Amino acid sequence: MSADETKKAPDVEAAVGEGTKPAAKKPAAKKPAAKKPAAKAAPTKAAAETAAPQPAAKKPAAKKPAAKPAAKAAPTKAAAETAAPQPAAKRPAAKRPASKNPAAKLAAKPAPAKPAAKPAAKKPAPAKPVARARGERPAQVKAEKKASPEPRHGKLGVATVVDAAGKELETRALSRDLFAVPADINTLHLVVRAEQAARRRGTASSKTRGEVSGSTAKLYRQKGTGRARAGSVKSPLRTGGGVTFGPRPRSFAIKVNRKVVRKALAMALSNRAENGNVFVAAGLKIDAPSTATMDEFLVNLDIAAPVLVVTHDEPTVTKSVRNLRYAEASEVGALSTERVLRARSLVLTEKAFAALNEA
Repeated sequence: MSADETKKAPDVEAAVGEGTKPAAKKPAAKKPAAKKPAAKAAPTKAAAETAAPQPAAKKPAAKKPAAKPAAKAAPTKAAAETAAPQPAAKRPAAKRPASKNPAAKLAAKPAPAKPAAKPAAKKPAPAKPVARARGERPAQVKAEKKASPEPRHGKLGVATVVDAAGKELETRALSRDLFAVPADINTLHLVVRAEQAARRRGTASSKTRGEVSGSTAKLYRQKGTGRARAGSVKSPLRTGGGVTFGPRPRSFAIKVNRKVVRKALAMALSNRAENGNVFVAAGLKIDAPSTATMDEFLVNLDIAAPVLVVTHDEPTVTKSVRNLRYAEASEVGALSTERVLRARSLVLTEKAFAALNEA
């Protein structure tokens, strides 16, 4: 069959079905353009039957791009039925990475305490030298100082008698007038200042412009030179001239009453006795000066340093102490408030204790 015959065939069948004459086929065949609207409008049952599958096939093709939003909005039952399995299929997919997650496996297993112990063992690793700028000094790690043992203290308010080996023998009572006086900071400060000022010689001196040797003539005329006006060479503004407000010989002594000085000394002695730092060396006998003997005695005694050794007409003991860095010797008559306060412990000989306690 030719192309014209194939086009005419549906028109013939439609005409026969309606019971019309075959002569009417020609005008229908002459209008080829009317076939498309006739098929779209479905004028006859046969044409509708033949044309129905065509638009039905075209509809899903036209709705394919719009099927995605329709599935999201779920406007129809068919779309809901097709969309329901999709999230169901996605759920096991979402669970798969969760099962593969190493964190979930570690949380499920209680055994991974071992890997936590390994980094703890590697703590010294950060001690590696850190990169620093050129010329920067490395940080110095200070060694921890060992706590020194507590020094020895005697009984409070009394004198502790010890032998040559530093062993405690007995205790002796102290005079309340000299070893039981409450301290006053102002009095102690005044007396210590007076004792320190009394040691100053006060001989520093400088010459004024009247004492400097040199001519008193004017160096050059007052005006006309262009320079600053100048007088004598001995002016303090010139090198070799006098000194303005320089030091002059004077006394730095501070007057303090004798009773105040004695009271301050009693306050200092009372403070040392109150803390149990007064000792009496009963078995200490040194025939010849010996620093080693005195050092051994004080080390065995194990008291707080610095130590003040008080003697009474005992030059051998005084000479044995003077080379020790942590000890100092003094006669009973030369005791001062500053010396007692500077020392943390007092060691008195038998003669010194009798002379001081009975004074």
